[in-house]
Amino acid sequence: MLKKITALSLVLALTACANTDSLDANISKLTNKVDALSAQVSDLEAQQKSASADAAAAKSAAEDAAQSAKAANTRIDNVVASYKK
Repeated sequence: MLKKITALSLVLALTACANTDSLDANISKLTNKVDALSAQVSDLEAQQKSASADAAAAKSAAEDAAQSAKAANTRIDNVVASYKK
């Protein structure tokens, strides 16, 4: 009985050691994947900030163009009104 318990303990100890190396390898792979995904998220955040800045600049340019067009239309209306007199 004692031999069986000793043999079982030895088998479990060896199995645990073997699983530790495999577990460490899996943890390393997962850590690398997490690091890669974190880098991708950082890149996407930077791209999103850049796109937001570009959109804000485009909106500002569109508003400026609309104001310029309105001012030009007002000037044209005034020129046309002066010809009617």
